[in-house]
Amino acid sequence: MAEILNILFGTATLAAMVRLSTPLVLASMGGAFGNKSGVFNIALESFMLTSAFFAMYGSYLTENAMVGLLFGIATGLIMSVIFGILVFHFGSNPTVVSIALNLSAWGFTTLLLTSMFGTRGSFMDPKIVSFPSVDIPLLNQIPYLRDILNNQNVLVYVAWISVVVCWIIMYKTPFGLRLRGVGINERAAQTTGTNVLKYRWIALLATGGMVGVSGAFLPLCGISMFTENMSAGKGFLAVAAIMIGKGHPVKVFLSCLLFAYADAVSIGLQAFDVPSQVVMTLPYAATVLVLFVSSIKNSKTAAMEI
Repeated sequence: MAEILNILFGTATLAAMVRLSTPLVLASMGGAFGNKSGVFNIALESFMLTSAFFAMYGSYLTENAMVGLLFGIATGLIMSVIFGILVFHFGSNPTVVSIALNLSAWGFTTLLLTSMFGTRGSFMDPKIVSFPSVDIPLLNQIPYLRDILNNQNVLVYVAWISVVVCWIIMYKTPFGLRLRGVGINERAAQTTGTNVLKYRWIALLATGGMVGVSGAFLPLCGISMFTENMSAGKGFLAVAAIMIGKGHPVKVFLSCLLFAYADAVSIGLQAFDVPSQVVMTLPYAATVLVLFVSSIKNSKTAAMEI
């Protein structure tokens, strides 16, 4: 019993939750802007995977993690431009475009891995430099929390700060007000002189940039390597978090923590005689459960309003 409680509430599990939530938080914060502007984009998985590859490549070329991060951001922006041109200017269905990008990202990055490095599966090299962990003296003075929050990768703290920044931009600035207006009622926004296309492009580019940071975290979080399908569904989990939180940064953040907690617990349970197939489905089962509960709650709210 004590071992189970340690897995559920121990500092190792909670520290893993914080670490595992980082790519979800970064991606979903960017996706929240798209959600609020009325852009239906479920291609975050492809944005994240391609950004992960080029972030690794940038770090490999220069032996500098910051350059790798810039490569990842640039890749996310390029993916956003591709999505935006197809959807905004060619009138393509965003769902079809998202599915096409998601399906092609794995093959595209695998092709690049094979052609550029002559390997399949994974690539590791001393030239790939990760971001360092950060020691925060203030947290060292706080028992329990220091084992959870301190000495994490620098991008972990960037992710948490991004939640506050995104909330301020979205709810405390004129830009955020207009952005939400575009998503709520496009025609009404146009009558006030708001350039709807402009705001949707800005939201889409913000999505690409943030997901680019998220993708860069995967190979540069300390492991200094790239593997095929490295995103492993994290982009889809970010989309689910956005749907559950309805694009609100704080609610989306809490959803990401819940998914990451389920993932961290599943890692701890691998030490027991629990079938690996069951353990590995926990994060996705938690996602489906939360979506189900959220859907029921929204249905009841809509019924009461009627």
